[in-house]
Amino acid sequence: MTAELIGTSAVLASLIGLTRWAQTVPTRAWGDGSTGRARALAWAVALCTLVLQTAAAVAATGPAAGVALVIAAWMALGWLLVLAMNLWPQAALRWAMCLGALGGAGCVVALGWLLVRG
Repeated sequence: MTAELIGTSAVLASLIGLTRWAQTVPTRAWGDGSTGRARALAWAVALCTLVLQTAAAVAATGPAAGVALVIAAWMALGWLLVLAMNLWPQAALRWAMCLGALGGAGCVVALGWLLVRG
């Protein structure tokens, strides 16, 4: 696997955490302002996503580039997700969840491949 493919997976994985977060805060399109268990679950998913994508990005590109990639992904895709969910709420939710799952699966496969490869 190439560093570009792993980096792309790490970027797309941020949509997992961003989507879960957007569904638990009061937003015009998706969120209901959930409290308690739903909000704690969203934070846990966001944290696990952050760890997964950082591990994949650092393994592929090195520590400085990996951390910078993850921070930039959360900032850029967060902005784009807010824009998309206000313009096309249902389509944005569907695509964000699919692309996030694809990116997360790519990170898991990449980490497994790097682990097996040694």
